[in-house]
Amino acid sequence: MKWIARSLFVVVGIGFAAAASAAYSPAATNGWFIVAGRVVGFEGAQFRTDIWLFNPDASNNATATLVFHPQAPSGGTAPAPISSAPIVFAARETKLLSDVLLATVSADGQVGALEWQSDLPLMGGLRSYTAPSGCTGGTFGAFLPAIPAAESMTAKQSSTDSANVLQIFGTSSGDANYRTQLDVANTSAVTLPIEVSVIDPETSLVYGGVQSFSVAPKSLLRVGRILEAATVGAPLKDGLRITVAIKEGTSVPSGGVLAVASTLDNRSQDQYAFLGQRQSGTVVPAELTGDR
Repeated sequence: MKWIARSLFVVVGIGFAAAASAAYSPAATNGWFIVAGRVVGFEGAQFRTDIWLFNPDASNNATATLVFHPQAPSGGTAPAPISSAPIVFAARETKLLSDVLLATVSADGQVGALEWQSDLPLMGGLRSYTAPSGCTGGTFGAFLPAIPAAESMTAKQSSTDSANVLQIFGTSSGDANYRTQLDVANTSAVTLPIEVSVIDPETSLVYGGVQSFSVAPKSLLRVGRILEAATVGAPLKDGLRITVAIKEGTSVPSGGVLAVASTLDNRSQDQYAFLGQRQSGTVVPAELTGDR
């Protein structure tokens, strides 16, 4: 499956398996929005989140519950999740849940990952946006598709496995007017050790070496402005690539990690998002993988 970012929005590419197989659909009974929040951000910008959920069933109602998983620091314990009341969707109904962390889930003042659990498959999309302090209008923000939990990236199969790695390469990394925030969601029920690298687009040099973090179960890790981190020391250069992977040898019973990089304009607080992309729709055997 391919995830492709264009301008200020992200669209889902349709993946094909064998010729006899149907096209992949993102409808799922368990889906995740990697990062959602309702906080005061950089220079007083107001960070808000709207989501859409669609029931594609032609004849049956669907019932879903939203579960907010607050952020946790690397190596920390995940705070208790916050759930909404059950939400009923009529057949073919779309609901817009505006300012979802105030109106639907009681998570004001927080940032985290947002999950749904439903009795029938649903499809979803999220708009995260920042209204700069004093701004009374505009269309600031980025669109993110919901991702089925089954699409989460599992662990690398070896230290040189470069296929079971999420790739993020859509950053404006050569302009000091922009900053890039990396967020990683753990959709599994176990703590996951992850490796994050910032890689030169031409030489494949890993700036500052591999950065190691630990993501609590069912939580969001805000890695932060990884391109500017003192431990990384990356230059201002367009095309810097970020990789996110679960360390080899980790047992992941189900789920895994999802990642997104949000690039924001320091002048307007406008943003766009680029999802971590996988090279393959399936786990790749270790003997077929190569060096990073």
